[in-house]
Amino acid sequence: MAKPGIPKNEAEFKELVLDVVKTMVALIEEKDTFLRKHSKRVANNCASFCQEFKLLGSEDIESIFYAGLLHDIGIVAIPINLLHRTEPLTDEEMILIKKHPVSGEKVLGHLSILQDVLPMVRNHHEAFDGSGYPDGLKADKIPLGARVIGLFNYLDNLMFPRASEKALSVEDALVEINGQAGQLFDQDLIQNFITFVESNGGTSTDYLHKKQADTMRTVFAEILNKFKSGKINPPVMPQVVREMQAIIKQPKSTPEELAQIIEKDPTISLRLISVSNSPVYRGITEIRNVKTAIPRLGLKETLNIVMAIANKNLYESQNVKFKILMDKLWVHALATAYGSKEIAKHLKLDDLEKYFLMGLTHDIGKILLLKAFSDVTKGKSLSLDAIEANIQEAHIGLGSMLLKRWGFDAEFINVISHHEDKEYSPDTVKEILVVHLANILTRQIGFSLFDGEIDFAEVQSAQILKLEPDKMEAIGEEVKTILSDVAHLF
Repeated sequence: MAKPGIPKNEAEFKELVLDVVKTMVALIEEKDTFLRKHSKRVANNCASFCQEFKLLGSEDIESIFYAGLLHDIGIVAIPINLLHRTEPLTDEEMILIKKHPVSGEKVLGHLSILQDVLPMVRNHHEAFDGSGYPDGLKADKIPLGARVIGLFNYLDNLMFPRASEKALSVEDALVEINGQAGQLFDQDLIQNFITFVESNGGTSTDYLHKKQADTMRTVFAEILNKFKSGKINPPVMPQVVREMQAIIKQPKSTPEELAQIIEKDPTISLRLISVSNSPVYRGITEIRNVKTAIPRLGLKETLNIVMAIANKNLYESQNVKFKILMDKLWVHALATAYGSKEIAKHLKLDDLEKYFLMGLTHDIGKILLLKAFSDVTKGKSLSLDAIEANIQEAHIGLGSMLLKRWGFDAEFINVISHHEDKEYSPDTVKEILVVHLANILTRQIGFSLFDGEIDFAEVQSAQILKLEPDKMEAIGEEVKTILSDVAHLF
């Protein structure tokens, strides 16, 4: 077994702490998804509240954020039927429920890197007047972080109760909490608490993303400057693809000429033969060499598949975390490629191979950015989620730049530039609409960085292309089948 990496600096240590906390949160979610959502809201509110009113320093705010995420981890020791019960609990059952702060402290106590959160986890149900549990602490004997978590925990339970209970409005929840000032809650916190909750409606934005926003802007500016100054060089078009393009442009190009170019690269040759024998392209006889694969696939489809095989090498990283994201981006690109082709086929459009290649390259700018982030962010404490969000916002310009450098025409550049526009019209060119719709389709079938059910009746590109939801569902199933047959062969 490989030895775990030892943090070399503060940034790596913070990343380790965050990974441990995320693992614990996953444990909570496995027990009860309701608790995970509750804990996230409490954590974001607590950290943002302390930051806004300067109640704690930055390191302590980070600790209260983690404590907010983990304050209910002791509930994993409670039988699930008690958590979901709608009728009143017995005294014995309530005693069991009230053990969760101590159980939480016990669970986390084995991790030295989380020692700062233990008092907040143990004491978040203490009351200002001493009537709380588990220790009956009073007033400032209760850690400030625990007092803050207690406030937002109570608020969240009022506003977002389990399904069997009635949710209170922000106004009614604040009235009830204000009535407990000096009893359950620290009266010195209440006025700021009310002001804060009235301004955000009881839910704060993601604390980690917000905290890293300024750092991300600095990092992104650094990346752009490096691209402009030539310190970061975009990858060049693979030689085999350039030579294939030159052959295909010739009026009398032959499969034999194309085969001679492809066979220079044994890896690409073997993968091309494997793909041509897959259920998606399979014929009556088995393909054993490149020369027989090309006629089956066609010249343009052969170029597309070789382009995909060659491009797969761009989606590599020595950083394990970045590699996971690269793998997801690769599968997303391939799914969008086949999705674009299948949509174009259902619409009876010409040149299906063009749509495949447009789908394959639509997010190529994300790879440039991710590779650059992998280098520039060394020694910086930046979450992969935050990096992913910034790549999403900024990839279009760099993708266009790369395709221009690779010699793609204005039609392809137009697709990259507009495949994520918010508004489309009947005048929008079909290539953009098709790739946009294929990109959305990947969310529905599980090959996207973004999750969620899609109502295709509300998707503008589907409306303009006159593709009904049932048709999109059928296309999605076709793409899933294709990916299961060929994705591992590239």
